[in-house]
Amino acid sequence: MDTGLEPTAKRRKLSDIPPDALSATSAACSSSPTLLTDLPEPFQSQYIVLARAECPILVGFDAFESSYDYPAKAALDLAIEDLDLASPYRVTVKKSPRAKLSHILEIAAPSAKDLQVLEDSKHLSSVARHNGGTALPLACFAATVSSRDNQHFLQILILWQNTAQLRDKIDSELFDVMDHYCPGSSGRSLQPEPWDPRQFYDNVHVPDKSEAASAQINIPFLVSDLYPFQRRAVRWLLHREGVELLPNGDISLIPTSEDALPTGFESTKLDGGRDCVVNKAVGMISTEYEVVRNFYRSVRGGILAEEMGLGKTLEIISLTCLHRRRDDVAPPPGLRSSRSTLIITPVTILEQWKQEINKHAPGLRVYHYRGVSSFKKSPEQVMTQLLEADVVVTTYNVVAREIHYVQAKPDRLLRGAQRPEPPKSPLTQIFWWRVCLDEAQMVESGVSSAAQVAMRIPRHNAWAVTGTPLRKSHKDLFGLFLFLRFEPWSQSATLWQYLVDHHRPMLRDALKQISLRHTKDFVREDLRLPPQSRHIITIPFTPIEDQHYTELFRELCEDCGLDSAGAPLTNDWDPDSPKVIEKLRSWLSRLRQTCLHPEIGHQGWKALRRPGGVLRTVEEVLDVMIDQVEGQVRTTQRTWLIAAIRRGQMKENAKETQQALQIWQSSYNESCIIVDECRRELEKEARSGKEAVQDEKPDGQEEDEDENKHLTTLKLRLRAALEIKHVCTFFIANAFFQLKSLQTPDTEEYFELERQETQTYEEAKSIRGELLAEVLKSANKLITAVTTRAAEDRTQIPELLPVKELTGIESRRIIDRIHAFAEEMNKQAAHFRDVQKVMMNFLGQALLDQDEGIELQGDEYETSTRQQDEMYAYMEALRALLADRNEAITGQENYLIRQEMKQFVRLAKEGGGPAPALMIKLLAERELNRVDWKKLGSMRGLIGEIRSLVTSLEWQAGLGDSRADHELSVINPILVTVSEQTNVQARSLSNLEQLVNQIRDAMNGRLEFYRALQKISDTVAPFEEDNVGKPLNEVRYQEFIRDETISKDKVDTLTTRLRYLMHLKTESQSATPRICTICQCDFEVGTLTVCGHQFCKDCILMWWGQHHNCPVCKRTLGLKNFYDITYKPAEVAVQAETSLQKSSLTGVPSERSLNQTIYSDVSVSMMNQIKVIDLPGVSYGSKVDFLCRHLIWLRQNDPGSKSVIFSQYREFLGVLVRAFTACGIQFGRIDDKDGVERFKAQPTVECFLLHAKAHSAGLNLVVANHVFLCEPLINTAIELQAIARVHRIGQQRATTVWMYLIADTVEESIYKISVSRRLSHLTSRPRRIELNGQEGESVQETALDMANSIELQEADLSRLFEKHGKVGGEMVEASDLWPCLFSRVKKTETVMAGVAGEEAGTEVGRFLRGEAAMNRRQ
Repeated sequence: MDTGLEPTAKRRKLSDIPPDALSATSAACSSSPTLLTDLPEPFQSQYIVLARAECPILVGFDAFESSYDYPAKAALDLAIEDLDLASPYRVTVKKSPRAKLSHILEIAAPSAKDLQVLEDSKHLSSVARHNGGTALPLACFAATVSSRDNQHFLQILILWQNTAQLRDKIDSELFDVMDHYCPGSSGRSLQPEPWDPRQFYDNVHVPDKSEAASAQINIPFLVSDLYPFQRRAVRWLLHREGVELLPNGDISLIPTSEDALPTGFESTKLDGGRDCVVNKAVGMISTEYEVVRNFYRSVRGGILAEEMGLGKTLEIISLTCLHRRRDDVAPPPGLRSSRSTLIITPVTILEQWKQEINKHAPGLRVYHYRGVSSFKKSPEQVMTQLLEADVVVTTYNVVAREIHYVQAKPDRLLRGAQRPEPPKSPLTQIFWWRVCLDEAQMVESGVSSAAQVAMRIPRHNAWAVTGTPLRKSHKDLFGLFLFLRFEPWSQSATLWQYLVDHHRPMLRDALKQISLRHTKDFVREDLRLPPQSRHIITIPFTPIEDQHYTELFRELCEDCGLDSAGAPLTNDWDPDSPKVIEKLRSWLSRLRQTCLHPEIGHQGWKALRRPGGVLRTVEEVLDVMIDQVEGQVRTTQRTWLIAAIRRGQMKENAKETQQALQIWQSSYNESCIIVDECRRELEKEARSGKEAVQDEKPDGQEEDEDENKHLTTLKLRLRAALEIKHVCTFFIANAFFQLKSLQTPDTEEYFELERQETQTYEEAKSIRGELLAEVLKSANKLITAVTTRAAEDRTQIPELLPVKELTGIESRRIIDRIHAFAEEMNKQAAHFRDVQKVMMNFLGQALLDQDEGIELQGDEYETSTRQQDEMYAYMEALRALLADRNEAITGQENYLIRQEMKQFVRLAKEGGGPAPALMIKLLAERELNRVDWKKLGSMRGLIGEIRSLVTSLEWQAGLGDSRADHELSVINPILVTVSEQTNVQARSLSNLEQLVNQIRDAMNGRLEFYRALQKISDTVAPFEEDNVGKPLNEVRYQEFIRDETISKDKVDTLTTRLRYLMHLKTESQSATPRICTICQCDFEVGTLTVCGHQFCKDCILMWWGQHHNCPVCKRTLGLKNFYDITYKPAEVAVQAETSLQKSSLTGVPSERSLNQTIYSDVSVSMMNQIKVIDLPGVSYGSKVDFLCRHLIWLRQNDPGSKSVIFSQYREFLGVLVRAFTACGIQFGRIDDKDGVERFKAQPTVECFLLHAKAHSAGLNLVVANHVFLCEPLINTAIELQAIARVHRIGQQRATTVWMYLIADTVEESIYKISVSRRLSHLTSRPRRIELNGQEGESVQETALDMANSIELQEADLSRLFEKHGKVGGEMVEASDLWPCLFSRVKKTETVMAGVAGEEAGTEVGRFLRGEAAMNRRQ
């Protein structure tokens, strides 16, 4: 009987077994009492003789005897210092370990047995060396010298601790010692054996399919029928609880032998013939048979590890109905007996347990235990319900919170009264008949709060119920064994690791003893589930989505240094580099998310997410893509023109001004085109924004925010283009100036160059004015505002007027201080006005670029730095003066200003900070003009003193003092006057504070203007001034040419792509046919030019081969000015299925066996019906739209059906929520509080959204009969767990699984990998499927069930997902990354792209490559 009352931290040590159960009597320790009685305690009473050796002493005893005064016929304990076991045999001994004197005894040649004892003693500690304060060794030896019949002997005893306690860790040499003297083999493996999850699944118990085991069972209260395999499982469950089912239906105890020992323990005779119990795996030897039998007996219960969907819940319910508490089972002292079965389950399936019990056994009384909080309110009532219920259900969350009510509280000395003892959890006050952990993998570690409480719950029977007992490694089983209290396996994690590593056969026997598992392929004959059909639907991208995916794939290749086929572009590319692997994994995840919807994932969210979380339509995604490409075009154009400008500056430095002018003029022309384009785009957007405001929609606020952001982006693009145009204009003007200086003055050429110079400088100034217009407007607005405010009366500091000269005897002192205070305040006000005036003069100065006739010199910002520093110093002084005035009025010191001013003074004295000399001067003047309010008092302080005086005088006047009455007539008017002036000063202080803030803003506005001016100046600064007048650096010059060419080519490519995107947008709004401009015929494969004209493949190839321009507008076209387009209709495709051949199932693999598909064909007519369904609103993407249509089609053609929609990405379910809401599709979600119940109970809820990271273990969704897998998975164990929620016992309808794929993407690669892996199980496993005459689909279903079972068993569930919270998807191993990304690269029919490849093989191409190679060699 297991009460579970012992503390967990100590329970694994047998020192907690009752002392009377573990006492070892000294009389039972040895057959030679005369020897053991001479040993010191505790060796005399707690050890047993394992072996002994007795060797005659030949030489050395006389010296030994004389040294130690050895008495005759007495034994003497010795410490052995050294053993020399080579002939002659010598032993070096001491009387004690600390003795200085040692002696060498030569002994006679020992027998083989004695020699082994001597050898083993070398590895053991000596009894003589034991100190009473140290821990007892598990094994040791004792050496004595004795005399008998005038012969002297050296006797050595090997002692082993006589106890049933186990140790966490045992030296391997001790196991060798035990093997020498205990019969039998320990079965210990010297090297740790590798662990494979299959070692669990291959060794669990599977009941035989006999008629007797499968016979019907009459179960009370149960109204449901059991499948044959469930009846076999129930019989095994009864057997594990120590009873058996008789043929007449009665329950009978299984007789057990009282002499039987637990598994792994043997009875043996040691040296001397003493009987004892030995367990060589754990190093235990004990004479206490009864203790061993009681503590190490097999547990009542075990691990029910049925595969998902095979009815573990029903089997436990059947066990509960069939085997109820017997009267002969009494509770331990202090506990209350209960007949209840306690079931602990995850929150998500708690209600499901209640429903299942009510469905299968409505006669059982069920109570939901909600925790200690409910127990505190009505303890007796809750306890009664717990005791009387047949089944008590609760959750792991509730059990985890009970941890504070089951642990013993530490004794603490409290200062006050003793705190009341918190209530004990009722879970540990009851001796439960049975405790079941559903989804027991949740306590796999054994250290969580829920696991700790579960282990403490007293029970007679214990069951761990889980379909996935292994998630990481064999350590998961340790948590289950710990809950079951299966000794010795649950002693400690260290001992568990040792037993698993070195005693694997023992573990296999234990698993077979307490674990049961059926798989679907094994019980297919019994199960008779409705059929499951699987269909894969390949959906094409829309052209917009395809373009987005293609661009991401291009970025992937560029980022990872690969070409489009996955080949490295450099020789040093390392596929095993962690950085490369992480990049590939990140890009794979992003591509997979893009196949669902462009917004999924962090990167997609950053690029496409709208304000407020509103989902973008496909058309809106296209608008974002267009905007992004436009931005890339403008950025690349800027890079291209800057490279050209730098090239011109290099020519200028080399005194080749005319060539520099030509380069700059060419760049100027390009910049003018770019500026005009940006200006048109901005004006168009501004007009559309005004129209949108006029036609404002109810939900237009979010759209306005998005549009305003786009308008700001267009303004920035125009500004960037204007900056380049300004640079070109400025340098052109410089070039005219330099060319003019080379001409003779007053000549026609001179005047013409001067005219061009002046005109160009004016244009540069005009452009500069446009660039500075916004910041100039802002600065002037701030300056005007502060100038206007400074002129207002309310911002003037009022003068503090002195009070009347009327004085009294007591009021004279206060009046004098008021006069002194007023003088100081007025003096400080005058200084404040002076500093303010200087600041206003600074602000009133014209901004530099507003002065006519001043041209940029490149040092404008530096020129204004001194002035700005002075303004900053005056600004800080003004802030300090304002703070001083506030202190003088309120009497509250401003510590922040005080600290800041100290820092400024310190920096200024060190020569740092703005205008250090001026800063020191201003802060010194501040101190001179500062009001010493601590000495004179503040205005509010003076008012307080006057009021105190008034109060005192009123009291004196009340007593008839005439002087006090006269004083009151004097002081009262003064109080009124000072109070009025204080209010006036306080109001002025608020106005001054606002004025100072405006002055600061105006100063910052000026500074911002000069920063913008300096930024423009920086763009026209000289380039590499040190090279002026030197010859041209050809290497650097060619680098700029190369950069310019690369950027120009990139601009062409991006411009062509932008044209295609604009074409897609126009095409989506138009239904006009695709007609070739040349032949005026419809076409499917053609090309689009950068100028916007489209042609069929044959016509453009014929034309461009001769003309190299556009047939319509005659614009010169390069290969990068074409964009291949295809108008072939992309249909929704269904992957065909080839039936699995018997050869692949019976172990004779065929060439086609690994090319089979798991998913099958569907009706083409059905697909056509789904495609023509109209959706309300807009398109959210190919996959989302088709899923919505599919669900609507099911609503029309399969009324009453429900669907489970599964995705590995929780975020995608959020996309579906918004799309389903728009389409009127009712749904429930796993993350909703009542999502599961609504889906099961409400007929209008058509689908249930389930993501991979939801805690859905054990969830029963048999109300659904369709499963939609939104994307393929490499780790198909995830997919199978989702399907198992629907296709399981209780399903009454055929289950249909739909998998969605996007054609020509990584999803197809992933699908192929997952299918080939699952099918490989059919030939790689030693077990083959017995066909039993099955053919066709039945053979296929059997094969797939087997493959699925193997996949679930071999999956490492702990490594299925990336560790990115709830965002990351499944974990893809490094070896799978390249096949996923590149094994199925999209292949499209090319037009102009193919021309480039053809030209590479021409004579011209070969000549150019040869010339380039020669240049590299030189």
